[in-house]
Amino acid sequence: MKRVIVTGGNGFVGSAVIEELLANHTEVYAVVRPGFSSCLEHSRLYGKKVHLVECDIKQIRDLPDKMQERGFDAWYQFAWDGLRGEALTDYTTQIMNVKWVMDAILCASAMECRKFIGSGSVSQYELNTPEGRANALDKHKVYKTAKLCCEYMGSSVAADNGIEFIWPIITNIYGVGETSPRLINSMIRNLQAGKHQPLSDGNQMYDFIYISDAAKAFRRIGENGRSNRSYIIAQGKVRPLKEFLTILRDIVSPEATLGFGEMQFNGVYLPASCYDISALVDDTGFQAEVTFEEGIRRTAQWLLDKHIEN
Repeated sequence: MKRVIVTGGNGFVGSAVIEELLANHTEVYAVVRPGFSSCLEHSRLYGKKVHLVECDIKQIRDLPDKMQERGFDAWYQFAWDGLRGEALTDYTTQIMNVKWVMDAILCASAMECRKFIGSGSVSQYELNTPEGRANALDKHKVYKTAKLCCEYMGSSVAADNGIEFIWPIITNIYGVGETSPRLINSMIRNLQAGKHQPLSDGNQMYDFIYISDAAKAFRRIGENGRSNRSYIIAQGKVRPLKEFLTILRDIVSPEATLGFGEMQFNGVYLPASCYDISALVDDTGFQAEVTFEEGIRRTAQWLLDKHIEN
């Protein structure tokens, strides 16, 4: 690819994708929030040779007026509002995310982008099951519905506007640079601090992928992905969650006892097929390079170093 547009490029995944694209000689236009340039040195994009274009995702329809350039290989959409706290369950926030993604597709078409690549979540698959739809205890159902809506509605809007559409499904990305409270990051921190780790039974199927491999998968989808194909962003080593977390414990704190079964699992036990990366491998040639064991070692060391610095 020669050049692309990326929204949400300052996030954990978006910045890694930008780094991967730059390493493969792709020119990147990063759409950032207004005022971002003034605090660039404190961001994940500091030092990266990208073109910064300030435009709020809420006004993304204005982007064609802010840029003269036309003709892009892909538009990567990572921007998403309300990923934490009460906003994650707020239907107004999540409905607006759907609107902004549809607006972005229209912008991509107007700016002569060949392909629009979103970022779905494996959690949206839970809504395809009777258990998931009926789960009244699921506090994140609004978010999952918005992601699913973007996939279904986006394919139609893109087709109507003459642009290829791909909605990759992210399983569980972790690694150096992540600061969120998601499972791997939190568990490593807790074990390093000597805290007891209560868990569910751990029998649900999972797959994890290291951040650099996930970025490579997104790049390859941009290069060779086929429109409206379902691509799973995972390592391709699906197994029960309990096995992954036991490996993590053995690396980070071998003496610790994990509290499997101490928490109730209120989610959906997805089948292993939800983590099938065969389409990604067949169409793009993707192969993960970082094993789970190596990824945990890198992440744990980074967290230790970061704690020392702080």
